[in-house]
Amino acid sequence: SLMVYTFSDSVAAFGSPSRDKTAGRRAVVRTRAKGDTALYDALIRVIRDMSALQGKKVIAVFTDGDDNTSSLGAENVIRRAKAAGIPIYTIAQGTALANPALPKLLAEISNGTGGLPFSIREPKEIQQVFDAVAKDLAHGYLLTVAPASEGKSSWRSLGVKLPNKPGYKVRAREGYYP
Repeated sequence: SLMVYTFSDSVAAFGSPSRDKTAGRRAVVRTRAKGDTALYDALIRVIRDMSALQGKKVIAVFTDGDDNTSSLGAENVIRRAKAAGIPIYTIAQGTALANPALPKLLAEISNGTGGLPFSIREPKEIQQVFDAVAKDLAHGYLLTVAPASEGKSSWRSLGVKLPNKPGYKVRAREGYYP
């Protein structure tokens, strides 16, 4: 299913989750870059909405500018996405590429939540981004952990290592909240 949101200084959802690819394309085509950018507040809203849904979830967010109106920060986004188990794939474009700090911050959000960061200069590059995201999702493995019940609700770190596999790369969640 696909859900399309737009954001500037506020967040708007285009319909409800749907498997209708045509409706999804129409929603994306209707989006327009304008006004201020409340990127972090928008991501918090999307995480909240998606947390209520069943199944595997990911967020792909396109931004053409730095956040300049959110009441919450990037660290809140990372913490909430980690708690919900939702990876965020960030795509910087347009004027977002003029500020070297923004792609770095977007990479922190993606890497901190299990997603990947991207930067595009031309609209035709979008297909490559979605191909890379699809490949990333298709080649993931699910490992489960049954930790001892310690009664604490704080962050628990995880580590995944592949001994004797020098050509392999592991990208995994850094941990979880029980």
